[in-house]
Amino acid sequence: MGYTRVWRLLLTGVQEVLLIVLLFSIIFILPSRLGKGGSGKKPGKLMAALSGKVRLGIFVSAVWLLVWAVYFRPWAGGVLVFALVGPSPVLLGWGIFWVVEGFRKDQDA
Repeated sequence: MGYTRVWRLLLTGVQEVLLIVLLFSIIFILPSRLGKGGSGKKPGKLMAALSGKVRLGIFVSAVWLLVWAVYFRPWAGGVLVFALVGPSPVLLGWGIFWVVEGFRKDQDA
């Protein structure tokens, strides 16, 4: 095993760990830091405020990304296919959810 191959294996492991840390930060830490302006909820209580459907959606999204990342291995060259099958449906689904919730809040007000 050559020097460059060892370096690639080491770099691949680091990228995987950084991706997991990034996803964890986006899902759990960032929303609690930003809080919801004007809603009266404390930022630390964000997880308690999430409904069961939203929690299920977050869990399914994380599992979806993990499964397709392991299957397509974007760090080994399957980036485009992974981008189309992995994050694209998750972003589309959460985007639709966000827009629908916005219209629901407008109707309630």
